[in-house]
Amino acid sequence: MKTRNALIAYFVLVLAAMTWVSWYACTAPTITSLPQYAAITGKAGLGVVDGYVTVCSEPWGLATMFDAYFGFLAFWLYIAWRERSGLARLAWLVALMLLGNFAIAGYALVCLCKAPADAGLDTIFFTRKQA
Repeated sequence: MKTRNALIAYFVLVLAAMTWVSWYACTAPTITSLPQYAAITGKAGLGVVDGYVTVCSEPWGLATMFDAYFGFLAFWLYIAWRERSGLARLAWLVALMLLGNFAIAGYALVCLCKAPADAGLDTIFFTRKQA
């Protein structure tokens, strides 16, 4: 099925792009890595939590976080409908809140790869799992 293969390729691309941009964000120099920043603030740089706080202190950064997390929660509602196990629902909620689009792409790939090769997309994505 061409559509299924295209979706698999898309979600693999999402994983690759998110991996690259995350690596880039971790390794690229930023203003917080400059010696002048350390001299002013007394910090040598920002970790993940400090970076999150810094982003959320900017109005558009905060708006972006709200947008992203509401999107993650909306996707989780789909997962909560599809999954029958409370443990699976909770695990995917934690994964979405921590990993965002990594988890979304992973969930979609799991659905696509577990389904029979001849299954239609409606069967793959819009059928609830059995209890």
